[in-house]
Parts: sequence; structure tokens; C-alpha cells
Amino acid sequence: MLAAAGLSLSSCQKNDSEIMTESVSKSLGVQLQAVNNTYSFGIGTKALKTATLKWDTCQMYVSRVHLTATKEQGDTLATEFSLNLKFKNSKLADLFSANSLLGDVTLPAGLYDKISIQIQSDKKDAGTAPVFYLAGIYTNALGTATPIAIVVNKDLKFKASAKDSVQLNTAADYTALFQLDLSNAISNGRITEADLDKASLTNGKIIISENSNKEVYEKFFKRVLNLDAFQHKAFKKANEKDNDEKDKD
Repeated sequence: MLAAAGLSLSSCQKNDSEIMTESVSKSLGVQLQAVNNTYSFGIGTKALKTATLKWDTCQMYVSRVHLTATKEQGDTLATEFSLNLKFKNSKLADLFSANSLLGDVTLPAGLYDKISIQIQSDKKDAGTAPVFYLAGIYTNALGTATPIAIVVNKDLKFKASAKDSVQLNTAADYTALFQLDLSNAISNGRITEADLDKASLTNGKIIISENSNKEVYEKFFKRVLNLDAFQHKAFKKANEKDNDEKDKD
């Protein structure tokens, strides 16, 4: 599924960033989203009642965004750009928000043969707060609802490159959309209903972390937050619609 990137690029404060400009330049936004926040464990079964998992909060501290790009200048010439968007106090991003724009950088308009973006989250910048926090409600097949949270307290790094050349023209701004697919942790029996039913509780809540329900934590981390699981969806024009867009609910 190619997710929608039809979100306008709003202006945002850039701290300690390096900005490359020419007489004609274009804004390239960097957006990070979490998708598929609801999951039913009973899909494809004959059960009268099925367990469900619904996430309502997804937050991540972001320390910096690094972009490298190669701009074609002709058959043999190319110009390389290296840009940094660094947040002095780290940025707390709401990954369920439609406005989950981390920031934007300015590049000269033209055809780019290569664009790579790396998003870095450092534990030291989050302080005592989790680097990544996901919370919601798990309802088992008997209808019992239990609060659940996944807490990550370690450095995170996401990196991806555009598969094709990217044309930044003068008619539109662009967004590089990155997605964390939450269903990857659960689909195909990765985290099972049985895993959550037998999970230990902390003050009536399922806490999944390096120190609590670690086996479930490792499954989630591998499928959602691992660098290899991270999905770079597309470079899209701002306000461009996607026919494959699905309702997150």
C-alpha cells in the first residue's frame, strides 16, 4: 500500500540547520507517521468474539534529520548536498497526527538522482521519557479490556533512500513520507493473542519493554522499529492524493 502524502507543508522552526539555497529553491518536508492503529486477531476465524488491539497514542522523540542528495547537472556533472535539521531540545512527534511533519529543508529545484534521509532518536535527548511510546487498549476474546503500552528506551535510527529520481520543480513543494506499520508486529502470528493474554501486568496494565514482557517487546521491535522493517513510502508533492489511502481507524 502506498500511503497518502496529501498534507500541506506548514512552516516550522528549524534549529541549527544548514540550508542550501539558490535563486530557485524548493521545500522538502520530512514526515513520520504510524499507521494501522487497530487490529483484530480473529480475522479469518470462526470465533464468535475476537480479541482486538487499538492504539490511541504514539509518540517519539526525534533528535535530528540528516539528508544527502545528488543533483544532476548534465550528462557528466552532479552536485552533492548534505543537510542537517537538528533540534536543540529534541522534538516530540505525535505519529498519529495528520500534522506529523518533523521539519523541512530547502533544496535547489531540479532533478535529483539520489536522495537519502536518516531520522535519528537519541535516548540522551529524551531525558527520563521514553524515546518511543505506544499506548492503547487490548480487549481479549471474553471482552475484558486492559490498557497496554510499549516503551522503548534506546537509540533509534531510520534510514531510507528514494528508489527513483526525484524532480523538485518550481510548481510544488514536496514531502518525504516515512511510515511505521504497527500491524507488522501482529500479522501472520508474530505477536499473538496468546502472547497478550499471558502477559504479566504492572498495576493492571500490560507494559511491554526491555524489562517487562521482553519476548513480546523483541517481536515488536524487530517488526516495527528495526531499521530493516522501516518503510520509506515515497517522495510526494504536497497536497497530492493517493488512490491507495486507507482509513487509519
